[in-house]
This record gives sequence, structure tokens and C-alpha cells, in this order.
Amino acid sequence: MLRRRRYFGFTLVELLVVIAIIGILVALLLPAIQAAREAARRTECVNKLKQIGVALHNYSDTHKVFPPALLACGRYNSTAYHAARGGVKNTTGWAMLLPYLEQSTLYQQYEFGAPSSVSSPYGIPNPPAPFNTDLVNDGVYNAYLSALVCPSFPDARQTSTADAGNPASFYSRRNAYRTTYVFSTGVFTDYNSAWDANGADIRRGAFGNDGAANFAAVTDGTANSIAVGEAWGGSFKTDGNYGPWGMTGTHTCCHGRVVSLSTTAVDSLQTNPADGNFYGNWNINSPWQGRADGKTYAWVFGSKHPGGAQFVFVDASTHFLSDSIDYLTLLRLCYIHDYEPVGQF
Repeated sequence: MLRRRRYFGFTLVELLVVIAIIGILVALLLPAIQAAREAARRTECVNKLKQIGVALHNYSDTHKVFPPALLACGRYNSTAYHAARGGVKNTTGWAMLLPYLEQSTLYQQYEFGAPSSVSSPYGIPNPPAPFNTDLVNDGVYNAYLSALVCPSFPDARQTSTADAGNPASFYSRRNAYRTTYVFSTGVFTDYNSAWDANGADIRRGAFGNDGAANFAAVTDGTANSIAVGEAWGGSFKTDGNYGPWGMTGTHTCCHGRVVSLSTTAVDSLQTNPADGNFYGNWNINSPWQGRADGKTYAWVFGSKHPGGAQFVFVDASTHFLSDSIDYLTLLRLCYIHDYEPVGQF
């Protein structure tokens, strides 16, 4: 009598059950893996902000003051203006911090007497060659500095394209790496608002144009005042090439602010009849700041981290601030001498 062979294997139903179980496990594990990766990136971002805080302190130890957010911004072809500032033309606080971020070689390559843009906001004729072009410091502008880029924002590594066919405009940049960190400047960003000229204004931040605070000026307390925070950039003025930038200096490139034209009423909106835009108060990660064309400002603090952004304070401590933080609390953290209690953050 012949024996029948027995075959071992999975039935179709069993195979489908196994596949379904594997799919469920992957669905459960993938968010955990992604969360772990983001946690690692967030930790790396914190470490970079701590390094920036230490660099600011070391700069202050040497110069007895913090570096300005911008120096000689928008006035690169005014001889009298630059003579009072050592001939520096359109540079950023990041460029001045290079030696304190272990980038002394790059700092020595930087030509501080060359403009970083080819625009002329005051209508003054361009200076003679070679200082009439933004190409002089191309090697510095093209340098990718990991210390100035949050790992959760890989787009910051990409260079920009020309704006409107120009090599560089007042707001845009050609072949320049972005930064994802900006200086806290209170309400002042424009190139005609020098930091020293706003001394009596309680809305002043630790940094500004052509000047910055020293420790004595931070009367609200160094543990209650933001120095540098995260920002992802914006599209207003030109296009997606609109700041924040690392080594190139315009009044839009490395400022961080939280309030616009409305400075007294919280969450208010004001209409500007001249352009039809609405100007309101900007919290962390504000997706829209009221422009009629839907474009966004580069000054808004924000990040690619879920739920908020990271900051280093004047005392070099780091904090993650939620995008649901009370607006007045955020506002007071950006001021250095408003003498108001900060509250919980």
C-alpha cells in the first residue's frame, strides 16, 4: 500500500495574517523610529545653540559687548557712513562670531570692505571695483557652516537661485547658504533703526543694526532674555530666497522678532491702507502674518521641530518654547529692559 506524502506549508489565509501582523508592527514602530530621530536632531540643535551662547560670551569677554545682528546694512556705498565703522560693508553678527565658532580660517578669508549685495537702497552710485560686486566674498558665502543650521531643516543647506535675474538683490542672495538661527532684535529690523538710537524704547532686543547690548544693558535678567532663536525664513519682498542668511548682510537676513506695527494690543490686527496688508503680532511658527499676497516674513521665530522652537538666552541657557506660548510672555522674553515680569515659559 502506497503512503501519501504529507506537504507542509502556509495556507493563503495564514500568509495574509502574517503579512497583516508585520504591517501592524511596522506601523507601530515607524512613528517611534521617527520620533527617536527627531529627538536626536533636537538634541543636536540644542548643542549648537549652546555653542552659539558660549561664542557670544567669549565675544563679549573680548569686546565688552555682543556683536550687532548686522553692521553697515543697506549703506554699503556711503563713504562717510562706513568710515565711522571701520570700512565694514554689509556684514552679519555671524561673520563676526566666526573666530569664536572655530572658524578662524574662514574669518580671515572674509573681506569686510566688500558689499554683500549689489542693490543701492539710498540711490548712491556703486563704489569702484572690486568693491562694486557681491562676488568678492563668494567663497565665504558658499561655505556651509553646520554650527548655524538646525539638523531638522535640511533645506537650509541649499544655496539660493538668483532673484528676478539679478546676481543678488537687497533681500535675496545668490549662492549663499542659509542659517536657521536669528538674533533677537525686539521690534526693530529696518536698516534705518540703529540699536543705539532706540535706547529709550523698552521694545529693544539684545541685538540690532550697528549695535548690541552688553551684559549691563540686560536689566530684565540674562536668564529672562532671548539672545538667539530658530527661524525657517519667508517669502515676502521677493521669493523663496528671502533670508535668513548666514554671512550676507541685509536688514532681513538674521533678525528675529515677534511684533509688527501693533505694539500695545495683544493679537490685534491693523490694516495698512497703502498696501492692503494686515499687520499683527507674530507668535512662534505663525503660518501667516497678514500679508494680502499670502507671503510670509523671514523674521518670525519658528522651526521644523513639532510644537515650537528652540532658543538660547543671554545667559547661554537653552529653552524649547511652545508655539502656544502666551504672546505677552514671548514678547517680554525678547525685550531686555521693559521691567515687566516674564511669567512661566
